[in-house]
Amino acid sequence: MTSNLANLAPPRLALPLLCLLFQATCAADDFKAEEVSRYTIEQLMNIEVEVVSLGKKSQKLEDTAAAIHVITQEDIRRSGLTSLPELLRLAPGLQTARIDGSTWAVSSRGFNAKNSDNLLVMIDGRIIHTQTFTGVYWDMQDVVLEDIERIEVVRGPGGALWGANAVTGVINIITKTAAATQGGLVSGGAGNFERQGSVRYGGKLGETGNFRVYARDISQDAFPSASGATGYDQRHLRSSGFRADWALPEGNSLTVQGDAFDGYSDHTGTQLSIVPPSSKPINYPIEFQGGNLLTRWKQVRSAAEEWSVQFYYDTYQRRYYNLGERRTTLDLDFQHRLPLGNDHDLLWGLGYRQMDDRFDNTAAVSYNPASRNDNVISAFIQDEMALDGEALHLIVGSKFEHNHYTGFEYQPNLRLRWKLDERQTAWAAVSRAVHTPSRTDEDGRIVVAAIPGNNGVTSLLRLQGNPGLLSETVYAYEAGYRIRPNERVQADVAVFYDEHHDMMTIEPGTPFMEAGRLILPQNFYNKANATTHGLEVSGTWKPADRWSFKAGYSWLKMRIRLDPDSKDTSVMPGAGESPQNQLQFQVFHTPFANLDLSASLYYVDSLPAMSIPSYTRLDLRAAWRPRRDLEVSLTGRNLLDRGHPEFVNSGGPRTTELPRSVFAAATWRF
Repeated sequence: MTSNLANLAPPRLALPLLCLLFQATCAADDFKAEEVSRYTIEQLMNIEVEVVSLGKKSQKLEDTAAAIHVITQEDIRRSGLTSLPELLRLAPGLQTARIDGSTWAVSSRGFNAKNSDNLLVMIDGRIIHTQTFTGVYWDMQDVVLEDIERIEVVRGPGGALWGANAVTGVINIITKTAAATQGGLVSGGAGNFERQGSVRYGGKLGETGNFRVYARDISQDAFPSASGATGYDQRHLRSSGFRADWALPEGNSLTVQGDAFDGYSDHTGTQLSIVPPSSKPINYPIEFQGGNLLTRWKQVRSAAEEWSVQFYYDTYQRRYYNLGERRTTLDLDFQHRLPLGNDHDLLWGLGYRQMDDRFDNTAAVSYNPASRNDNVISAFIQDEMALDGEALHLIVGSKFEHNHYTGFEYQPNLRLRWKLDERQTAWAAVSRAVHTPSRTDEDGRIVVAAIPGNNGVTSLLRLQGNPGLLSETVYAYEAGYRIRPNERVQADVAVFYDEHHDMMTIEPGTPFMEAGRLILPQNFYNKANATTHGLEVSGTWKPADRWSFKAGYSWLKMRIRLDPDSKDTSVMPGAGESPQNQLQFQVFHTPFANLDLSASLYYVDSLPAMSIPSYTRLDLRAAWRPRRDLEVSLTGRNLLDRGHPEFVNSGGPRTTELPRSVFAAATWRF
């Protein structure tokens, strides 16, 4: 499905959207007041939501100096979406594409890929990307969706506080405290392509503690291909876990939480052979299991002073048909916030992360060495200075790190926030962030083609890591404006210009003989640069207590330039992995106190380099509460077409498409 939206320049599309939002200011007074629903305006509009991902401290969203969006629990419930990567569609400016039934591509401000490595993702402050490729294994990630308090999405660099690989954004999935999940919950649902269920129970631990335990199971059936044939992309994940929180004397609190999981996801790839045929499609499962344990001690001494210590242990195993992977991460983090006089809010901290891995090498995929221990030592400092009372604040800080791949790295940040009045805020920022090489970038050896020779010598085209790689660096320039003309309307605008340096390319090397075969090496080098710039607009209008509207639009322009001596043929100069235009629109209506209706419309521009056409997606949801503790719902997704592709599988042939689906669910609280 195509649309004329792709032909609109950003101002021509953004201005009507802004006009719609501001016209709502006048129109809101024309609506008759109705009975207040069980959800407050603040819940539905995110006006008073507090966030922690930008400054590592609790602050109102409207007081932040960054492009940040919050997906609330109410947004999650009313969307009808059922997985973590799918929920990120709700955030304006993110590029979220489903490759098949078990694989996603998620990025911010461009450079989208199956293994996107410039976006830092966390769950309750625990980093979930893997050092194998500094991206996220989305097929292993899951939580009880009803237990999510909010998802904070920061577009733009976050390296000054969170460190390397927070280049184009930070996503922090924050779950509710154990005290907020007391009692029992049983939820589940089934549709034509998926089934899932969750059981959770929370109770007291003495006079000051609370706990919850949960178990969850999800199954995703195979999606169809464009021809209608069933693909090979099922996914099954079982998980269980707990959380306990204690409120202790003198402002102290303790959190302990952990999870365990196992499952598999099916994939289609390419199998290589040294005898004809040299390559053929292959269906294979990836089996995985793992777990984590996190503990956090925090003391709040006053409204402006607090400190915390956090430690987590994370481990997983993945088994492919041509590789086995085991990885363990230990992370220790300390931070301290304290006031300096009346005008300085100082935040500083120290961190240490240790990562151990082991690979079961094969002839097709191997790592040299097969086992490695890496660590990252870090420190950061940030000062928020009040230059003119509450009206003008300057934020200055930097992260300093040392890693085994590139040595010392620094990531400074300068932000200015100007509160024009109680309803308007303007901000601007300049920052530097880095993406450090991964284990694959430095040590990986992946055979991508086998070429039988007439002389009996087989040539292997092999992708090889490079120990001499530099960090990829971005210099980012951003500005934004927020307005809340009244309690029912808000709008947010952000613009950015980023310069990316020393980006990775694939360059041919000098052939050599190895074990009787001719190796044609393809090595990683830093021989590309890029610029990206864009516009992001979002807003909310609540004309009456039973109606709510949300809209978002993003425009992205990218240009990648190879160095004169580069021979890379894989880079897409027009950056065809990320859509130029994206638009989303949601309507929420509560005609009766026990009935919710929702509609979500998404437009995503074409990806010409991948031959992916633009598409428009419509989701509809109806939820009925026959009693206060029970909700039943029916959701229809992608209702405008039978199916469409969203991305290309870089590891093999194009397989399946996102189909039209329905999902019936029920949630019982007791």
